[in-house]
Amino acid sequence: MAFNPQPNTWIASWSEDGTTISVPIASFPELTAAEADGATGDIRKILYAICEQLYQEWNSTLAGDRPSKMTVGRTSTVNEANDEITKRYTFTFVTTPSATEVVDE
Repeated sequence: MAFNPQPNTWIASWSEDGTTISVPIASFPELTAAEADGATGDIRKILYAICEQLYQEWNSTLAGDRPSKMTVGRTSTVNEANDEITKRYTFTFVTTPSATEVVDE
């Protein structure tokens, strides 16, 4: 198989109507409805859930089926003194300098 660029292969139930992108909260296992609430939610938890979903999808995709012009990485550092894990996500894209567009596969 080869790389499939369709968003709904990377984020479950992704849809759009030409104006609005719609993604159910359940597409992000790390996110709850309360955390995603527009008025009382937490943007940090939303971004973490999106990054973790994309990393997990990347990690579960066979190397030959991944894009060659985009990479997703994650590192984790454990601080045993305060019982915290720091996660860093890296998204890398190959772009063209004239239009700042992602290069075709």
